[in-house]
This record gives sequence, structure tokens and C-alpha cells, in this order.
Amino acid sequence: MKRMHLFASFICFVAFGHSVYAQSSIADDTFTGIVIKDPSALIPSLLAAAEQGEADAQYSLANIYQQGLGVDINYVKAAFWYKKAAVQGMAKAQNNLANLYADGLGVEHNLAKAFEYYKKAADQNLALGQYNLALTYQNGLGTKRNILSAIEWFKKAGEQGVSDANLNIGLIYFFGDGVSEDKVNAANWFSRAAKDNNIEALYYLAIMSEKGEGITQDYLAAIYFYTESAQRGYIPAMYNLGIMYATGTGTKPDNEKAAYWFTQAAKAGNVDAQYSIGVMYDVGCGVVQDSVKAVEWYKKAAEQGSVDAQYNLAIKYLDGIGIAQNKERAIYWFTKAAEQEDEDAKDNLAELLKIDEYAE
Repeated sequence: MKRMHLFASFICFVAFGHSVYAQSSIADDTFTGIVIKDPSALIPSLLAAAEQGEADAQYSLANIYQQGLGVDINYVKAAFWYKKAAVQGMAKAQNNLANLYADGLGVEHNLAKAFEYYKKAADQNLALGQYNLALTYQNGLGTKRNILSAIEWFKKAGEQGVSDANLNIGLIYFFGDGVSEDKVNAANWFSRAAKDNNIEALYYLAIMSEKGEGITQDYLAAIYFYTESAQRGYIPAMYNLGIMYATGTGTKPDNEKAAYWFTQAAKAGNVDAQYSIGVMYDVGCGVVQDSVKAVEWYKKAAEQGSVDAQYNLAIKYLDGIGIAQNKERAIYWFTKAAEQEDEDAKDNLAELLKIDEYAE
């Protein structure tokens, strides 16, 4: 029963949701065109102006403390000054104060307060406030979950250039999150986000092109969108692009390109890519055969729970190929794979334990 596991069935992996709260920055409109080597040097003058009630100074001072620009990060001081500016109606201060309430930084964790300040900022047409308010409605944070309201506010933010807002509408329709699943509508919103080179939107357009969901099946388009996303650093796109080249889907099989993209994704921690490039080094496919490197990648994938990598690593320990022979480690990794119901691992493990029993 001692045989290696090669490539597993390849599927597209998706990650639902892009829900990081957006932060207004001191770089938005403060000190434009001026290079400041030590922002802390501004604190005395900003403090004087802030204490006189100047909202811009209060906001800038808060931002310096929140980001630790030339000083230690101090969320309490950041919250204090954001609140001063927020009370005066400054939308970006309201948005950032809401972020602190949402995360419980410098203030008591209070999602209702976060919602309140996001709503104030959104009502003043601040794009980031609109985006963050949409997230609260989508996830029911500090308010009752309301997908239609989420879509409404995402649309407003998207119209102002927040590409993640268009992405999230696409995800809502793609997965049917609180609405009827609508892949055609999803593709429309992904396309809007992709115009701004949104890497996740490009990835979903690739998946939809590959499968023919919501848009015409077009493998060349899938490769194009995966490439655009992968080159901009989106890890799942790197892995899926490797699959396209490895299987020759929409293109001639190209093991060297497959190995390249598997390596990029593997270095970034993608477990399936780690296993795949391990196999390629194991058999010398797209790369020079190298059992040591194969073992290195199998180890990384095995430690992340890849059953096939666990099995192959056990084989390597058992045979002493690419690593020193070690029956105990082989048993360990066969056990890990067997616990995930790998039948080959179960058979090998039973055989090894039987041998040990007879040896006694």
C-alpha cells in the first residue's frame, strides 16, 4: 500500500466577505505636499489649536496618536480628540471614532456607538463612513441586520470610488446573502470593482469565467482575470492560476508556469499550493526534481492539515528520501492522515504497528 499521493482534485476556493472597517488618514488632506520628518514636532502647535476648539487640529492630533506618528500609539488620546472633532460635526473624525468604538480601542467596546457615529459620517456623504455603515447593516453590528440597507449604503460608497463597496454588493448577490442569488448581477458589480483593479473582484470574475456562472464560460478570460489578480498579490488567484496551467485549462499545459504560481502562493502560506509544489519537486514536474525541497513543502502543508501532504511526508520518513529515515515520525504523520480518514494511511499505519508488535 506504500504509494505516493499526487495531485488532489482541484477546486476553486472562495473567501466570502470583505469587512475591514475603513479608516480616514492624516494623509487625506492634512499637510498636503509637505514632508514632515517628525510629526511629533507638530504636537505643541496642534495641541494649542485643538484646545482652542479647532476641529482640524483636533482631528490631526488624534490621527497622530492613533497611528503613532513620531510618538507612542495612544488610543485614549486619539479617542479623546476624535470625539472633540466629531462633536463639531467633522465626518472623518466621526468615522474614525466609530472605528475605535467598534474595536474597543481607547474607549469601551460599544457597537451601538460605532453605528451611531458611522451613520453621522455617512449622512454627511463621507464615502468611508457610508462603506462602514453598510458593513454594520450587513453584519448586524450595533444595529439590526438589514441587507437591503447595506446594499443601499454600499452603492453610495461605490459611486464615490470605494471599490470594496462594489465588491461587497457582488459578494452579496454571488452567495445570495439575504437576497436571492443572482450571478448575473454579481458579475456586474464585480466588473465595476475590477475597473479599479480590485484584486478580489478580479478573482471572482475569473471564477465565474472559468465556470460560466453569470457570464459566458471563457477560459481565456479566466486566465486573464486570475493573472491580473495574482500579479497584484491575491493568493487564491495565484493558486488557481497554477491549476489552470497545470491542467492546461484554456491554455497549453505549462508546468513551469504552474510551478511558478504554486510557489508564489505557497510562500504566502496557501496550504494547497504548498502541497502542489511539493508534488512537483517530488516528481520533477516544472522544476528540477528535488526530494529535499519536496519534503520541505510537504512539511509546511502537513503542519497546516493537508491530509495528502501528511501521507506523503510519512512515506518520505519511512523510506528516508529527502530526509533522514525515521519510523516514529512516519507513524506520527500516518496517524495524522489516518485521523482524517485517509485509507492508504490507515493501511500503512496498521502494517507498521503490526510489525512493531511482532518485533516485541
